[in-house]
Amino acid sequence: MIRLPFAPLAAAIVAVGEVAYLACVAAGALWPDVFGMRAFFPTIFPGFTWLDPFSFVLGLVEVAIYGVAAAAVATFAWNFVVDRTTRAA
Repeated sequence: MIRLPFAPLAAAIVAVGEVAYLACVAAGALWPDVFGMRAFFPTIFPGFTWLDPFSFVLGLVEVAIYGVAAAAVATFAWNFVVDRTTRAA
């Protein structure tokens, strides 16, 4: 099996996360009472208040941090398994 590189995986996860964040903010702005984003976003993004310019940028930064953390965990786990299985073979 091939080792997983960190940077491309992190970039992909962050890009998908940012697009999803922007789509959720847009949906929450267009339909404020439908999707429940006003209650959900402050729960997962510390310091977030709805549609404040600082909070909007803070949400983008926090999504990027979460994406890099997810990529770090996934890359470590994948490469750990690859290293263990190639040594055993």
